[in-house]
Amino acid sequence: MTNTLFTNMNLFVGNQEEIIADAWFIVDQTGKIVEQGQGKADAAIKIDQKVDLEGQFVMPGLINAHAHPGAVVDLKDPFPVTEVSTTLAAERDLSSALKGGVTFIRSVGVPFDVDIKLKKMRKWLPFAGPGIVASGRPISIPGGHGDEPTAAPDHEPEGVLVNGPEEMRAAIRRQFKLGADNIKIMATGGVMSIGDEVDDTELSLEEIEMAVKEAHSKHMTICAHAQGTTGIHFCVEVGIDSIEHGIYVSDEDIKLMKKKGIFLTPTLCAPHEMLKHSEGVIPPEAFRKATEVVEDAYNNAGKAIKAGVKLALGTDAGTWFNPIENTAKELRELVKAGATNFQALQAGGLGSAQLLKIDDHFGTLEEGKFADFIALKNNPLEDVTNVLQKDKQVFQHGQRKF
Repeated sequence: MTNTLFTNMNLFVGNQEEIIADAWFIVDQTGKIVEQGQGKADAAIKIDQKVDLEGQFVMPGLINAHAHPGAVVDLKDPFPVTEVSTTLAAERDLSSALKGGVTFIRSVGVPFDVDIKLKKMRKWLPFAGPGIVASGRPISIPGGHGDEPTAAPDHEPEGVLVNGPEEMRAAIRRQFKLGADNIKIMATGGVMSIGDEVDDTELSLEEIEMAVKEAHSKHMTICAHAQGTTGIHFCVEVGIDSIEHGIYVSDEDIKLMKKKGIFLTPTLCAPHEMLKHSEGVIPPEAFRKATEVVEDAYNNAGKAIKAGVKLALGTDAGTWFNPIENTAKELRELVKAGATNFQALQAGGLGSAQLLKIDDHFGTLEEGKFADFIALKNNPLEDVTNVLQKDKQVFQHGQRKF
């Protein structure tokens, strides 16, 4: 047995808006925090080794609740999307995510169900990266977001394509059999898809109701790519677990989301980074849509935050110019939209952990939870951009990774 004392830190536990000065905690051989305190460590158990964090600011590792590890996006030299290329890219993305301070992700749409396969494979062939809540392929309609209308008739669609509630039931049971933890449905059109608009309603109310019912009956969570008002409303009405993007969420649905405890994952990094870097590079139709929606995305996210809707952090990593190692940028964008520093940090920790239903073990640095944390030179509660520090220390289960 090896018990490690981490000492001399300014600790942001993650559940209160405070920094605990001169804090310490002990991590056991399983990687969990078994004791913690302030001042001189007076441990009830044997300490085998000691790590001095030299007064750094320690906070929970980031949880990215909306990412696409393995998305191969190379606009200059596009590479055919195969299961091999997707797998190699996913391993690359997971490693870089950990370096960026991300210790857990929810993967919300990967071709060939690569995320599910990698998660299973870890038991035999361990690889570096965050923990994974896997969704596999998203569920969409023919020609909708997740099935490009311009693609060749014999192409392999990104999503599982359905027509009607019974096909939706079958698609979810397929994902359940494969080992998905979460179901991702494409309720509306999107910015990056060519041939539809963000306010297109692509799944019917009956299809979404079936999806939620079937997913919950299998103890899976379910989230929806939902950008247009009507598609968002259908998802909220039937009790989806989270709205992803939520660009045109109505005031009425904001109230209903708060009442029902439905999370919002705004993914503000996606349009922000796209517009910052991609004019003249990405397809003109996608650039037009990003330009049209970006102001509403921030304004309506701000309304939801002000109203007290539960907030998760996700970046839509894998979209253009939006690598997963830059996850901490979403903290900055949430604050721009109206979140306090604490609300943004909590979205990236406890909020996302609650959405993913992993908060018994992750999301805060408390006794009984895994010691997944990052160490920073400056206080993140004073300025969330301090989490963007390039050389931050990253620990997973009490083991330093970067």
